[in-house]
Amino acid sequence: MKGKKLLAAALAFSLMLSMAACGSKSENENTADKEKTKLYVVNWKDYGSDDKDFIAAFEKQYNCEIVNTYMSSEEELLTKLRTSKAGEIDVCLPNCSILPAAIDEGLLAEIDTSKLKNYDGMFEKFKTQKECFKDNKMYAVPFVWGSTAIAYNTDAVKEAPKSMAALFDKKYAGKIAFRDDYNDAVMSAAIVLGQDPNNPSDLDAIKAKLIEQKALNKTYWKTGDEFSKLFAGKQIDIGLMWSGQSASMKQEGQPIAFTVPEDGAIGWVDNWGIASGSKNKDLAYAFIDWMISKDFQYNWASKGGPAPVNQAAAASIDPEYAAAAGMDEASLNRLYFMEYRTDKVKNTWNELWTEVKAE
Repeated sequence: MKGKKLLAAALAFSLMLSMAACGSKSENENTADKEKTKLYVVNWKDYGSDDKDFIAAFEKQYNCEIVNTYMSSEEELLTKLRTSKAGEIDVCLPNCSILPAAIDEGLLAEIDTSKLKNYDGMFEKFKTQKECFKDNKMYAVPFVWGSTAIAYNTDAVKEAPKSMAALFDKKYAGKIAFRDDYNDAVMSAAIVLGQDPNNPSDLDAIKAKLIEQKALNKTYWKTGDEFSKLFAGKQIDIGLMWSGQSASMKQEGQPIAFTVPEDGAIGWVDNWGIASGSKNKDLAYAFIDWMISKDFQYNWASKGGPAPVNQAAAASIDPEYAAAAGMDEASLNRLYFMEYRTDKVKNTWNELWTEVKAE
């Protein structure tokens, strides 16, 4: 009897230990889940930070979760930065059109480049991008660059156009797709007219030139998907397009080529910034450092992404592919990079473009 009681007691004790162990395991798992930091990123859709391979690798290394929120314009990003609460945004991707405003309003944290081991590997040209600085302090890190220039159907256009004037050429009447964007419109016309694309001297002449172009235009496009469908449907032969998308379309097997003409085209740089209200700044630095690393930049650019700011990544890209995608040094040197515009200038250009489309 005594032996049975001892056996029963032993079994009960064993069961208690087992339950405690299970409880402890469950609690540990829950704790591990709770310890996963969420990194909140505001970016364009399909623009690097939502790449599945990157997410899997980064989240595994840093035991975190990347939460992507997508923006539809730079102005929307600026609004998000202005209205978000502390901790709701960690990292974001502003370009020159909103950077000075975001910096002046204290929406971005100062960047400490010593926390970025891949920073020294960037092209010097991008380390000194003036819109990223205020009072000699840096507030954004260049990520990728690209161009908005001429894409054309190689079945219909046998030689690469040598001037942006091709988008205003009557021989392509009804087969041109111009981007519905006031900045691109004004800058393109300024290049053709020999004016400074960032500080045009004669807006009346630019307006007249754009009205002239409208008569030749098949349609204005707003999204890359619209352009792709027009091109695939053989409705257009030539148009204003982004370097990255042209490269992606070529990889898909479409008869498309891209060129930055001799008289120049529009250049842009996207930059990573850390929101001043971020509660995960160390993780944000790790994220940015990964984004500007040789491996990430090379892999993304080779798959049709924008041009790298990382010198080693750029040097590793096949020269023929780089030239075809407009990411070679010769193309880079022909670009007029977009500069910051005041609200007054933006409104003036937007009104001009609205009037052109209404003609």
